[in-house]
Amino acid sequence: LNRKYGFMDKNGKIVIEPKFDGVGNFSEGLAAVGLNGKWGFIDKNGEFAIKPKFDDIWDFREGLASVGLNGKIGLIDKSGKFVIEPKFDDIRY
Repeated sequence: LNRKYGFMDKNGKIVIEPKFDGVGNFSEGLAAVGLNGKWGFIDKNGEFAIKPKFDDIWDFREGLASVGLNGKIGLIDKSGKFVIEPKFDDIRY
């Protein structure tokens, strides 16, 4: 709707209002969402678990997600705390 994205259930009922500039799939209970040029994560209620502050973001896997900030990549936990500061060109785990 109006170039905004949200989420609907399998029956087509909107469960999270379309208010994001971009969205990813839910992974480990959180979904990546873009807002005003930055990325963060929401929970299944549509509440921010991690506020949008990253330039790039990848799905959670084994409790960690890769995030890009200022051209470098690091890892965060589900609270948004850096486990590995963003200082690498690439991270694979």
